[in-house]
Amino acid sequence: MFQRTRLLTTILIVFMSAWLSGCGGGGGGGGSANAGGADNSADNGTDNGTDNGTDNGADNGTDNGTDNGADNGADNEVDEVDTTAPSAKITFPTAFSGTEGSSIIVRGTANDSQSAITGVRVNDVDATSSDNFATWEVAIELPSGLSTLVVETADSELNVDTFATSAQINAFGFHFSFPRGVVLDSASNRALVIDPGLDALIAVDLTSGGRTLLSGDNIPDANNRFDNPQDLILDGGRNRVLVPDIGLSALVAVDLTSGERTILSGNGIPNDEVLIKFPKTAVIDSANDRALVTDGNLKALVAVDLVTGERTILSSNSIPNNKNPFGDPIGLALDSANNRTLVADGGKKALLAVDLTTGARTIVSSSSIPNADNSLNSPKKVALDSSNNRALISDIGLDAIIAVDLTTGARTVLSDNITPNTVNTFSSPNGIALDSANNRALVVDFDEEALIAVDFTSGARTIISDNALPDKNNRFRNAQAVAIDSANNRALVVDSSLDALIAVNMSTGVRTIISDDDLPNDANPFVSPSGIMLDIANNRVLVIDAGRPALLAVDITTGERTIVSDDTTPNNENLFDFPLDLALDTANNRALVLDQNLEAVIAVDLVTGERTIISDANTPNTNNPFESAHGIALDSANNRVLVIDDTLAALIAVDLSSGERTIVSDESTPNAEIPFEFPRSVTLDIANNRALVTDESLGAIIAVDLTSGVRTILSSGGIPNQENVFDAPFRMAVDSTNNRVLVVDEDDDALMAVDLVNGQRVIISR
Repeated sequence: MFQRTRLLTTILIVFMSAWLSGCGGGGGGGGSANAGGADNSADNGTDNGTDNGTDNGADNGTDNGTDNGADNGADNEVDEVDTTAPSAKITFPTAFSGTEGSSIIVRGTANDSQSAITGVRVNDVDATSSDNFATWEVAIELPSGLSTLVVETADSELNVDTFATSAQINAFGFHFSFPRGVVLDSASNRALVIDPGLDALIAVDLTSGGRTLLSGDNIPDANNRFDNPQDLILDGGRNRVLVPDIGLSALVAVDLTSGERTILSGNGIPNDEVLIKFPKTAVIDSANDRALVTDGNLKALVAVDLVTGERTILSSNSIPNNKNPFGDPIGLALDSANNRTLVADGGKKALLAVDLTTGARTIVSSSSIPNADNSLNSPKKVALDSSNNRALISDIGLDAIIAVDLTTGARTVLSDNITPNTVNTFSSPNGIALDSANNRALVVDFDEEALIAVDFTSGARTIISDNALPDKNNRFRNAQAVAIDSANNRALVVDSSLDALIAVNMSTGVRTIISDDDLPNDANPFVSPSGIMLDIANNRVLVIDAGRPALLAVDITTGERTIVSDDTTPNNENLFDFPLDLALDTANNRALVLDQNLEAVIAVDLVTGERTIISDANTPNTNNPFESAHGIALDSANNRVLVIDDTLAALIAVDLSSGERTIVSDESTPNAEIPFEFPRSVTLDIANNRALVTDESLGAIIAVDLTSGVRTILSSGGIPNQENVFDAPFRMAVDSTNNRVLVVDEDDDALMAVDLVNGQRVIISR
């Protein structure tokens, strides 16, 4: 259907002309008769010729004009050929997005006003359709990294558009939550990262930055699940990493091919002698076929046999003596050339050396050795840079990598948030591993959720892999609510930690501050913005601020903030206490504000700012009172607002005329199936006659039928898949044009899009 060859047909039209000739015939007769006959014959010939010529000419002219006009009209109608290929639009995913998965179902629409659409394909894969490609979908496999989804269209006239539309998607792989430890697996060109926030081992491709889950809760199975893993060390000869795990009080071996976890050493394995209690980090001492493990509870360095798992104490505060005792041994690096291991000690704020034979401890560097310059503050992990005769220590108190000279103990700053510049700053640098072949150290930063390369020479920092999308600029810190500004192709997000209104470009994911403490000025600053609604008719957004407490208007062009209603505007009647969310009732030129502490719905006149109680514990009666109302949505077709209450685990309807409250859906209404656990917000999906409710405990969006109250899961950790799962889904905005809903996730600090057809999730901006 996408062949570009067109059959050319030549139509030959032959025009025939008929010549009419006059015949003169006469019989014999008398002389004058014959003469008269000749005259008549001539006359008749002349007359007939003239008449016939005239008549025929007129007739032919008329006929030919009529015929040719008809013919030409018919020919012109036939010759009007369609030369335009069908147009197309991708409705999911968004123009720019990210995913942890390796595939995506692309949905879209196509249109052709002249010819039948015969095909749509994306990246050379044919789409399917049940309505002649008015709508279509196709499953696409994604390579690691950034990809472009290119849509091709074709019609029955063999018109083809090889680039009808496109979207970009970044398949960055399994996300970081709290990355803490890192080792280099140079043979596979990857870094291996342990993440206690996810209880997972993640592989990071050092070329693309793509991440893959190697071992986690159910990968490859549920046996010996991690329970607060702290660090890892590569045991390459046995194709495994060893992971000290505090929750398991064990050293766990993870097979690098299968991801299978086994306990190498722990309670009862192989015995109960010298139990590991609080293992923090480990290093391989290959010469002695053992692992050395720091234990924060024992304040000791424990040797673990790599074959049997047997444990012995190499060094403690009494072994071999009490000199230079440990304070809080955290980081380890083997210095086999000097028959010692280096220990970063957070309690002593020092770097210690432990003799591998005797266990004796000596101070290499401290606040007084050799001096107080660049003293350590909160050292975490250490790596040996033997080619430069130094140790590199990550320090989360200094947000720095400190280089320690192994001869003198002198400390210098290799990299911090001003050295050599302010690009890709640290927040909490922790695990560190050397990549000497590339003249760099690999550092994981758990606050930045990133793997960062630090140049050995300059200290310059480069992001190898992080969760930021599309970049780190103006990243969310506690996104609370979202509104869709379709006219400007952007989403508007309020963030209660940044105290800001942020615009997210829907084509690129780029974040821009519209309004904060400094933009456009410091008048009427946000304190803790929690809800937002677009008032497009007035070129503004309405923001509810629980911290002030107040309803503010923000000009979406200038960012200027004005007070609509607060303690003094227009008066002190029906004051807000802890307003959390709002809905815009344009028909009545008012905002409907949900106040959690007042357990009330309050109407705010958008001209005067006056506040009126619509419904509370005593208005109009005491039936079905709120307990912890969290979200509100206007259902104008039914003259009501819908309120979600997380304590009641219920969706409640409030009649806008009477204020009466009725239960739409809870654990027994209409049934007990898929009950809410901790519902946080609600929005309306009018096209599908349903309310959508975010539930933090379920990590899901629940669809509630507006007629029956029946609950179904639209999107969750297992529906339709386990990709881009929610952490704490909060407020939403429905994009009905594209059949999707935008969701802010508080814990993931992300703006996500969810397909209203199949529940797929992608990340727009994080």
